[in-house]
Amino acid sequence: MQIRIHSKGVEQGPFSLEQVKQLLQSGQVSLTDLAWSEGMPEWKPLSSFPELQALSSVPPLPAAATPPPFPKKKKEPLAVWSMILGIISIVGCGVGGFLAAIPGVICGHIGLSRINRNPSLTGGGMAVAGLVMGYLTIVSLPILAALALPAITAALERGQATQMLSNCRQLHLAIQTAQLDGETTGNPKLGYPFDAKITTKAALKDMLIANNYLTADDLKRLRFEDIMIGNVAEEDPDDTVFLKAVSPKGKLVIIFRKGGDGALYRPGQNTLSSDPPRRPAFLD
Repeated sequence: MQIRIHSKGVEQGPFSLEQVKQLLQSGQVSLTDLAWSEGMPEWKPLSSFPELQALSSVPPLPAAATPPPFPKKKKEPLAVWSMILGIISIVGCGVGGFLAAIPGVICGHIGLSRINRNPSLTGGGMAVAGLVMGYLTIVSLPILAALALPAITAALERGQATQMLSNCRQLHLAIQTAQLDGETTGNPKLGYPFDAKITTKAALKDMLIANNYLTADDLKRLRFEDIMIGNVAEEDPDDTVFLKAVSPKGKLVIIFRKGGDGALYRPGQNTLSSDPPRRPAFLD
């Protein structure tokens, strides 16, 4: 028989039965010290071993009074998952991080509850870490969204303004083609608005559709009604403002010149170009 002894806070052995008797006789261990031998379900006082009872009249302690060293503590799985999901929520950020934070917080609370009810479970620190990271992500997401919203709005505004600039380019090309055709054929009804004696957008629209430069669907797609059209003539300088538009929220102005150059400006910014010199400067 091999016996392990827990004496004065230190586990010793294993010892043979004879060695244990010698330790008892020398006073190095006591019959009240806990001991364990292979096959025993739990630790018991040395006095409970039949082979040693003759050495003392001390009655054996009841088995229920001796704390068993087994089973060993184990980590609560939900506490582990709480920390993993918390890390994902911090690293992922955005919507993905938010989706990881919610189950991470739930796992953390359930894991802590189980640990508090069962002393054999560990992982409280991991659960707390997961809760902290999860709640941090949940709280910070609205703040990040509020900070990012102006940048997103500005990007959308610029994208819409850039599209309108492209629309102006296509409209300019159609009118310039009409001007070239008017010079080639001698048709006075084709050309830039002033040369073709066009003073309204409706008349310009009819001219473009009737001569197959653009269709009604094309003009709708180009947002024709949202574009200001200058009453320009062939003799006007190339930097004369021909087409004008404003972005949906009014934070950008689209300027397209008679010579074919276009750009985006902020309201009030110097465009280094001028409106048509005649009245009306823009078609009604």
